[in-house]
Amino acid sequence: MFAWGANSHAQLGFGYATEQCDKPQPLIDGVPFRALEIECVAAGGGHILIGTTDGRLYACGWNNRGQLGVGHLDDCIHFQPVGEYGFRKLFAGWDVSAGINAFGELFVWGSNVWQQIAESGVKNIPIPTRLTLPERGQVLRVAFGLQYMAVLMESGKVWVLGKCKFLSKDYPLEPATKLTIRYLSKRGLVRDVVSGDNHLVLLIGDRRINCLGDNKHGQCLDEHILPEDVVKLESGWTHSGCLTVNGTIYLWGRNNYGQLGRPGSGNSAMPEKLRLETNDMEVKDLRLGSQHGVALTNDGRVYSWGWNEHGNCGTGGTENVWVPTAIDLPLPVSRVICGAGFTMVFT
Repeated sequence: MFAWGANSHAQLGFGYATEQCDKPQPLIDGVPFRALEIECVAAGGGHILIGTTDGRLYACGWNNRGQLGVGHLDDCIHFQPVGEYGFRKLFAGWDVSAGINAFGELFVWGSNVWQQIAESGVKNIPIPTRLTLPERGQVLRVAFGLQYMAVLMESGKVWVLGKCKFLSKDYPLEPATKLTIRYLSKRGLVRDVVSGDNHLVLLIGDRRINCLGDNKHGQCLDEHILPEDVVKLESGWTHSGCLTVNGTIYLWGRNNYGQLGRPGSGNSAMPEKLRLETNDMEVKDLRLGSQHGVALTNDGRVYSWGWNEHGNCGTGGTENVWVPTAIDLPLPVSRVICGAGFTMVFT
């Protein structure tokens, strides 16, 4: 395991805090699990969550709202055991977290300032707590905006909890519930959903991208059909992207720091292909932080681009990275994860 970037809350698991770590550093001491034991991972504003194959949950970093789930509000400089929840998927927002177990049950913890994970009257939920939605069925995915949470069900329906200004007029609150929750009834059956700070990206069918919310930087496509089937959506704060079945990465939205992986600060309101070193490189995963991105190739190489103030691109400096650049790592990588301003990889 290697990590780099912002470490102001000790979220990289090194046991100390620092504003930047501009090169990949190995996690050696104080890690209570091995990379081979990891089932799922998530990274938020300043915290990391790790779920292992035996059902245990570990967390590290910023904890001002209880987003680590350890029962208190103090930061943790090493990975701490949270409990045995059997999570198969983990999700992290700025100061909030969620997990889905093998039965499709949703657990949430962290900030509830905007009623994004629970009913009003509770500002913080310090331990993973089961959330029951108006619709029965398994939960497939969670996406966090700055003040809301979107939940995708196995039925293809999406529920949005919390403060979401761009839904307030056209999507009325659900009756007979204490939650501040809306149902995206006008969007059809959704296969995937991600969120920026104030916009939602929906995959409808295999190729149709539909967005809702702020479009100041072109991050919110009204509707677009891609030429290839989409296997994954991703979103930063003000830019978005997807990975297709053929290993092609498309990006759109803001580019003031190189978030789209191309020179020039001009934004893009249409999906543009990310160009890597050679045309025959096959990409297996895409991750977007708040304003930087990481691509993982089939042969285990890692490329990064975008905002680099905290060394979060791992290039050995803090200058913004305008084109995808290979990261110097001693071993092939099998998994990557991006937080707001940091990156972690697993060999």
